[in-house]
Amino acid sequence: MITDSFSYLPQSEDPSAWNVRVLGAGQANIEANQDYPASEHPSDYALDWEKGRTLPAFQVLYITRGSGLIETSQTPATKLEAPFIFLLFPETWHRYRPSPETGWQEHWIGFDGPIPQNLLETGVIDSKRPFFEIGHHDAILALFQLILDEVKNEALGFRRIAAASILQILALATSLPLRQEEENQPMRAVIRQASFLLRERTDSNLSVQTLADELNVGYTYFRRLFKKYTGFSPKQYHTQLRFERVKRLLSETDLSISEIANLLNFDSTFHLSQWFKKLSGTPPSTWRQASR
Repeated sequence: MITDSFSYLPQSEDPSAWNVRVLGAGQANIEANQDYPASEHPSDYALDWEKGRTLPAFQVLYITRGSGLIETSQTPATKLEAPFIFLLFPETWHRYRPSPETGWQEHWIGFDGPIPQNLLETGVIDSKRPFFEIGHHDAILALFQLILDEVKNEALGFRRIAAASILQILALATSLPLRQEEENQPMRAVIRQASFLLRERTDSNLSVQTLADELNVGYTYFRRLFKKYTGFSPKQYHTQLRFERVKRLLSETDLSISEIANLLNFDSTFHLSQWFKKLSGTPPSTWRQASR
């Protein structure tokens, strides 16, 4: 069970060089039927369920045990089961509390700055979508604990450590649900298998149509999905893998260019040289000398 702890920081008028300011951090273990929140928080942060509240800055909360109800001016009252993260946005009315039957365990950080504001303005974070079901995630919990420790100790450089950690939390919170959704897609396994086969077959040229047939998927659909997941067409992906392998052989072995061409089933040494020059801007012999 965690120990209840929190700390609020005095703020300088000077902007943070890291463009994120940590305002405070804390954690609490709320038992079933326990009053919420604790009364010792500063009046600016007082939360009354009937009135709700607004804050001048952001807060991120990680609920790791229990369940509760969250409502904002942008979202209806929503009951959520731990583990989950939710964001509170500047000047946005909200209220939240743990369920009396379960209580909850919370970790929170207050922050603001140009980078969070930019994330809000560009839609990376959105007050209409403040909830993130990220599961029990060790790395995220470690970041919350790190920030609380840094805020309480106020050692040299603690603000920049906290700023970087806040950005990591936001990056993970906004990315992990999308990644989990992606992993649940049936085609994800096909794309993973295709990536493996493309890497396995860097010793020869490859027909994407043949690969799609082998994987029992339509060529056009496979090509579109592969690019969605990897950012490359299958052909581009395979070409890049072959290119990296040729570079490694040039820099790490004493094989002649002719031997590399034979090993990787190029039509000829000339073919390899022209292909490599098109991709790198230099012939393979010149690239080898420069790499050494």
